[in-house]
Amino acid sequence: MKRKNSDLKTEPEDRIDVDKPLWSQDTYFGRWMHYAFITDCRTIFVPTSKLWEAKKLCEDYKINKEPEDLRREDIIYAKKLRDSAFHPDNGEFMHVIGRMSFQLPSSVALTAAMLTFYKSAYGVIACQLVNQGFNAFVNYTNRNAMNEDPQDTNVIQAFILATAASCAAALGFRKLYSGRGTLFARFVPFCAVAAGNIVNLPIMRQREIMQGIPIFIKNENEVCIMKSQVAAVKGISECIFTRIIMAAPGMLMIPIITQRMQPYCFYQLRPWIAFPVEIGLCALSLLIMIPSALAIFPQKK
Repeated sequence: MKRKNSDLKTEPEDRIDVDKPLWSQDTYFGRWMHYAFITDCRTIFVPTSKLWEAKKLCEDYKINKEPEDLRREDIIYAKKLRDSAFHPDNGEFMHVIGRMSFQLPSSVALTAAMLTFYKSAYGVIACQLVNQGFNAFVNYTNRNAMNEDPQDTNVIQAFILATAASCAAALGFRKLYSGRGTLFARFVPFCAVAAGNIVNLPIMRQREIMQGIPIFIKNENEVCIMKSQVAAVKGISECIFTRIIMAAPGMLMIPIITQRMQPYCFYQLRPWIAFPVEIGLCALSLLIMIPSALAIFPQKK
């Protein structure tokens, strides 16, 4: 007799652990699949009530109190919604702007703006204000919840210093590249983003650096054996590297592609086409790079 996927209660081998990733986190491919799963931007359009229902369904499923007619794909989708909207450490409901699933639309908009308004000093400063404000909010939302919450002064300090660093880098490189042609000038936003990330994350998470983060024994019960400042520095460094790698292909390759388009007749007759092309390339690049960059380092090691 053919086994029904919907019969989850009578088929223990079909049950999933909703508190663990669906794919092995020991391989890059498994981590890529996991991050592609939880960063799906379609989940940001799901109503808040549905997200809470998904969380409750996952909790009921863990204690074998799920509905009789629950299908495997239903619990997997509920897990997807819960993992995308609730903090993995403390289960706190995250604001939609701070979720990883919001990275694609927000990053596309910010990248396109920075690549478009790079010629104006005021445009550069405005873009970096918005970008660093967004980064500070994302960093706060996705903070290590096992440590105490960062103080408001840390968030403000991170925003101000990261904005200052990114603006200084943008304006400095803009002046440096001013005599080297348009192409080099369009690399300025990437330099600003990299500088901002290098400053923003360490300040936002300075308490982790000073106090350390919990260390656990692998494959054992999650009981903290010590706190390590070295692990905190390593983790924050990996986050910075990940953020820079995530932005690099789009912010470095798109200016080259649009520069190569300029001699062709179809571009000269329709110069307006540059903006939609940049938007499309940004979306394609980030669609690939968000899970690809996040999967470089295991979340737990």
